Amino acid sequence: MINTLNESQLHKALKTFYAVQFSAQEEVKAGRWICDLVRPDGGVIEIQNKNVSSLKEKIKGLLAEKRKVTVVHPIIRQKTIKTFSKDGKELSSRKSPKKECLHSTLREYTGLNEFLLDKNFTLLCPEITVEERRVQSDTPQQSKNGRRRFKKAWQKTDKALLTIGASIKLCGKNDWLGLLPKTILAAAKKGEAFCAATVKQAFIDEEKKEAAPHANILLWILRKAGLIERIPHEGRSYYYQLSTMSSSSRFSMS
Repeated sequence: MINTLNESQLHKALKTFYAVQFSAQEEVKAGRWICDLVRPDGGVIEIQNKNVSSLKEKIKGLLAEKRKVTVVHPIIRQKTIKTFSKDGKELSSRKSPKKECLHSTLREYTGLNEFLLDKNFTLLCPEITVEERRVQSDTPQQSKNGRRRFKKAWQKTDKALLTIGASIKLCGKNDWLGLLPKTILAAAKKGEAFCAATVKQAFIDEEKKEAAPHANILLWILRKAGLIERIPHEGRSYYYQLSTMSSSSRFSMS
Protein backbone atom coordinates (compact mmCIF):
# COMPACT_ATOMS: atom_id res chain seq x y z
CA MET A 1 0.00 0.00 0.00
CA ILE A 2 1.22 3.51 -0.88
CA ASN A 3 2.83 5.72 1.76
CA THR A 4 2.69 3.19 4.61
CA LEU A 5 6.30 1.98 4.79
CA ASN A 6 7.25 4.22 7.72
CA GLU A 7 3.75 4.48 9.20
CA SER A 8 3.63 4.40 13.01
CA GLN A 9 1.31 2.12 14.94
CA LEU A 10 -0.53 5.18 16.25
CA HIS A 11 -1.09 6.65 12.78
CA LYS A 12 -2.22 3.28 11.41
CA ALA A 13 -4.66 2.68 14.28
CA LEU A 14 -6.22 6.14 13.95
CA LYS A 15 -6.51 5.72 10.18
CA THR A 16 -8.29 2.40 10.61
CA PHE A 17 -10.63 3.86 13.23
CA TYR A 18 -11.71 6.79 11.04
CA ALA A 19 -11.89 4.66 7.90
CA VAL A 20 -14.58 2.59 9.61
CA GLN A 21 -16.32 5.59 11.15
CA PHE A 22 -16.60 7.48 7.85
CA SER A 23 -16.76 4.50 5.44
CA ALA A 24 -13.61 5.89 3.84
CA GLN A 25 -10.98 4.33 1.60
CA GLU A 26 -7.35 4.34 2.73
CA GLU A 27 -4.41 5.77 0.75
CA VAL A 28 -6.41 7.04 -2.21
CA LYS A 29 -5.45 9.69 -4.74
CA ALA A 30 -7.58 12.85 -4.58
CA GLY A 31 -6.61 15.27 -7.31
CA ARG A 32 -2.79 15.20 -7.37
CA TRP A 33 -2.52 14.16 -3.71
CA ILE A 34 -2.30 10.75 -2.04
CA CYS A 35 -4.54 11.10 1.02
CA ASP A 36 -4.85 9.04 4.17
CA LEU A 37 -8.60 8.66 3.75
CA VAL A 38 -11.15 9.64 1.13
CA ARG A 39 -14.84 9.58 2.01
CA PRO A 40 -17.61 8.47 -0.39
CA ASP A 41 -18.51 12.15 -0.99
CA GLY A 42 -14.92 12.93 -2.03
CA GLY A 43 -14.02 14.59 1.27
CA VAL A 44 -10.50 14.01 2.55
CA ILE A 45 -9.31 13.04 6.04
CA GLU A 46 -5.65 13.48 6.94
CA ILE A 47 -4.23 11.97 10.15
CA GLN A 48 -1.36 14.07 11.49
CA ASN A 49 0.18 13.25 14.86
CA LYS A 50 2.66 16.15 14.74
CA ASN A 51 3.91 18.92 12.43
CA VAL A 52 0.34 19.75 11.40
CA SER A 53 1.42 22.93 9.64
CA SER A 54 3.42 20.81 7.18
CA LEU A 55 0.07 19.98 5.54
CA LYS A 56 -0.45 23.57 4.46
CA GLU A 57 0.13 23.16 0.72
CA LYS A 58 -1.82 19.92 0.57
CA ILE A 59 -4.81 21.47 2.38
CA LYS A 60 -4.66 24.53 0.14
CA GLY A 61 -4.72 22.38 -2.98
CA LEU A 62 -7.57 20.18 -1.78
CA LEU A 63 -9.70 23.14 -0.71
CA ALA A 64 -9.10 24.74 -4.11
CA GLU A 65 -10.75 21.64 -5.59
CA LYS A 66 -13.81 22.35 -3.38
CA ARG A 67 -13.21 19.24 -1.29
CA LYS A 68 -14.10 19.02 2.37
CA VAL A 69 -10.88 18.56 4.35
CA THR A 70 -10.68 17.18 7.88
CA VAL A 71 -7.36 17.08 9.71
CA VAL A 72 -7.26 14.69 12.65
CA HIS A 73 -4.71 15.74 15.25
CA PRO A 74 -4.84 13.64 18.44
CA ILE A 75 -4.40 15.10 21.93
CA ILE A 76 -2.45 12.74 24.17
CA ARG A 77 -4.18 12.96 27.54
CA GLN A 78 -2.20 10.12 29.06
CA LYS A 79 0.95 8.31 28.04
CA THR A 80 2.43 5.11 29.46
CA ILE A 81 6.17 4.78 28.83
CA LYS A 82 7.60 1.28 28.62
CA THR A 83 11.34 0.63 28.33
CA PHE A 84 12.71 -2.64 26.95
CA SER A 85 16.12 -4.23 26.68
CA LYS A 86 17.57 -5.03 23.26
CA ASP A 87 16.34 -8.62 23.58
CA GLY A 88 12.76 -7.46 24.23
CA LYS A 89 12.58 -7.82 28.02
CA GLU A 90 10.42 -5.17 29.70
CA LEU A 91 12.58 -3.17 32.12
CA SER A 92 10.17 -0.52 33.37
CA SER A 93 6.70 0.95 32.94
CA ARG A 94 5.50 4.33 34.17
CA LYS A 95 2.93 7.01 33.51
CA SER A 96 4.27 10.19 31.96
CA PRO A 97 3.47 13.33 33.98
CA LYS A 98 2.94 15.26 30.74
CA LYS A 99 -0.67 15.61 29.63
CA GLU A 100 -1.72 17.52 26.54
CA CYS A 101 -4.83 19.65 26.21
CA LEU A 102 -6.17 21.36 23.11
CA HIS A 103 -4.63 24.70 24.10
CA SER A 104 -1.20 23.12 24.59
CA THR A 105 -1.25 21.91 20.98
CA LEU A 106 -2.24 25.26 19.42
CA ARG A 107 1.28 25.96 18.19
CA GLU A 108 0.79 23.08 15.75
CA TYR A 109 -1.80 25.13 13.85
CA THR A 110 0.09 28.39 13.38
CA GLY A 111 0.64 27.66 9.70
CA LEU A 112 -3.03 27.00 8.96
CA ASN A 113 -4.58 30.38 9.81
CA GLU A 114 -5.74 31.05 6.26
CA PHE A 115 -7.94 27.93 6.37
CA LEU A 116 -9.44 28.10 9.86
CA LEU A 117 -12.59 29.94 8.76
CA ASP A 118 -13.09 28.05 5.52
CA LYS A 119 -16.45 26.27 5.64
CA ASN A 120 -14.84 23.17 4.10
CA PHE A 121 -12.03 22.87 6.66
CA THR A 122 -12.40 21.00 9.95
CA LEU A 123 -9.87 20.24 12.65
CA LEU A 124 -10.80 17.17 14.68
CA CYS A 125 -8.90 16.52 17.91
CA PRO A 126 -9.64 13.19 19.64
CA GLU A 127 -8.39 12.78 23.19
CA ILE A 128 -6.36 9.57 23.34
CA THR A 129 -4.19 7.47 25.61
CA VAL A 130 -1.06 5.86 24.19
CA GLU A 131 1.81 3.56 25.02
CA GLU A 132 5.27 4.77 24.07
CA ARG A 133 7.94 2.11 23.63
CA ARG A 134 11.64 2.71 24.18
CA VAL A 135 14.65 0.44 23.73
CA GLN A 136 17.60 0.80 26.06
CA SER A 137 21.00 1.49 24.48
CA ASP A 138 24.50 0.79 25.76
CA THR A 139 25.59 4.41 25.41
CA PRO A 140 23.82 7.80 25.41
CA GLN A 141 22.47 8.65 21.97
CA GLN A 142 20.96 11.55 20.11
CA SER A 143 17.31 11.12 19.12
CA LYS A 144 16.51 10.14 15.53
CA ASN A 145 15.21 13.64 14.79
CA GLY A 146 18.28 15.26 16.35
CA ARG A 147 16.31 17.38 18.81
CA ARG A 148 17.73 16.17 22.11
CA ARG A 149 19.60 18.76 24.09
CA PHE A 150 21.29 15.97 26.04
CA LYS A 151 21.89 12.44 24.81
CA LYS A 152 20.02 9.63 26.58
CA ALA A 153 20.58 5.90 26.89
CA TRP A 154 17.42 4.90 25.03
CA GLN A 155 15.68 5.35 21.70
CA LYS A 156 11.96 5.73 21.12
CA THR A 157 10.67 3.04 18.77
CA ASP A 158 6.93 3.65 18.41
CA LYS A 159 3.64 4.76 19.95
CA ALA A 160 0.59 2.54 20.13
CA LEU A 161 -3.00 3.69 20.55
CA LEU A 162 -4.69 2.45 23.72
CA THR A 163 -8.02 4.32 23.89
CA ILE A 164 -9.93 7.06 22.06
CA GLY A 165 -12.11 9.38 24.12
CA ALA A 166 -14.11 12.48 23.30
CA SER A 167 -13.22 14.56 20.24
CA ILE A 168 -13.06 18.34 19.94
CA LYS A 169 -14.29 19.64 16.58
CA LEU A 170 -13.20 23.04 15.31
CA CYS A 171 -14.93 24.32 12.20
CA GLY A 172 -15.65 28.01 11.69
CA LYS A 173 -15.73 31.24 13.67
CA ASN A 174 -17.79 30.16 16.67
CA ASP A 175 -15.70 27.07 17.43
CA TRP A 176 -12.42 29.01 17.35
CA LEU A 177 -13.73 31.92 19.42
CA GLY A 178 -15.08 29.29 21.82
CA LEU A 179 -11.50 28.51 22.83
CA LEU A 180 -11.50 31.77 24.79
CA PRO A 181 -12.66 31.61 28.42
CA LYS A 182 -16.46 31.94 28.62
CA THR A 183 -16.28 35.10 30.71
CA ILE A 184 -13.86 36.77 28.31
CA LEU A 185 -15.95 35.90 25.25
CA ALA A 186 -19.16 37.10 26.89
CA ALA A 187 -17.54 40.42 27.84
CA ALA A 188 -15.95 40.78 24.39
CA LYS A 189 -19.35 40.42 22.74
CA LYS A 190 -20.40 43.47 24.77
CA GLY A 191 -17.45 45.42 23.40
CA GLU A 192 -15.01 44.97 26.31
CA ALA A 193 -11.30 44.65 25.61
CA PHE A 194 -9.04 41.90 26.91
CA CYS A 195 -5.34 41.04 27.05
CA ALA A 196 -3.27 37.90 27.57
CA ALA A 197 -3.13 38.44 31.33
CA THR A 198 -6.91 38.69 31.68
CA VAL A 199 -7.36 35.61 29.49
CA LYS A 200 -4.88 33.64 31.62
CA GLN A 201 -6.64 34.65 34.84
CA ALA A 202 -10.04 33.79 33.38
CA PHE A 203 -8.82 30.29 32.50
CA ILE A 204 -7.65 29.85 36.09
CA ASP A 205 -10.94 31.18 37.48
CA GLU A 206 -12.85 28.78 35.23
CA GLU A 207 -10.71 25.88 36.51
CA LYS A 208 -8.89 25.41 33.21
CA LYS A 209 -5.40 25.93 34.58
CA GLU A 210 -3.79 23.73 31.93
CA ALA A 211 -4.97 26.19 29.25
CA ALA A 212 -3.70 29.32 31.02
CA PRO A 213 -0.01 29.12 29.92
CA HIS A 214 -1.12 29.09 26.28
CA ALA A 215 -3.17 32.30 26.27
CA ASN A 216 -0.63 34.17 24.14
CA ILE A 217 -0.56 31.64 21.31
CA LEU A 218 -4.36 31.45 21.35
CA LEU A 219 -4.62 35.21 20.90
CA TRP A 220 -1.98 35.10 18.15
CA ILE A 221 -3.95 32.49 16.20
CA LEU A 222 -7.28 34.29 16.63
CA ARG A 223 -5.71 37.56 15.48
CA LYS A 224 -4.02 35.98 12.44
CA ALA A 225 -7.35 34.37 11.53
CA GLY A 226 -9.01 37.80 11.65
CA LEU A 227 -11.28 37.00 14.59
CA ILE A 228 -9.81 39.54 17.00
CA GLU A 229 -7.81 42.73 16.49
CA ARG A 230 -5.43 44.84 18.52
CA ILE A 231 -6.67 48.17 19.77
CA PRO A 232 -4.71 51.27 20.86
CA HIS A 233 -3.86 51.13 24.55
CA GLU A 234 -1.32 52.70 26.86
CA GLY A 235 1.15 50.43 28.58
CA ARG A 236 3.21 47.43 27.53
CA SER A 237 0.39 44.88 27.13
CA TYR A 238 -1.47 44.34 23.88
CA TYR A 239 -5.25 44.66 24.18
CA TYR A 240 -7.78 43.10 21.85
CA GLN A 241 -11.41 43.21 20.86
CA LEU A 242 -13.56 41.10 18.59
CA SER A 243 -12.81 42.02 15.01
CA THR A 244 -15.35 43.57 12.70
CA MET A 245 -13.54 41.58 10.00
CA SER A 246 -14.63 38.34 11.64
CA SER A 247 -18.10 38.75 10.19
CA SER A 248 -16.91 40.05 6.83
CA SER A 249 -18.19 38.41 3.67
CA ARG A 250 -14.61 37.63 2.63
CA PHE A 251 -14.66 34.75 5.09
CA SER A 252 -16.60 31.52 4.65
CA MET A 253 -17.91 30.73 8.12
CA SER A 254 -19.91 27.96 9.65
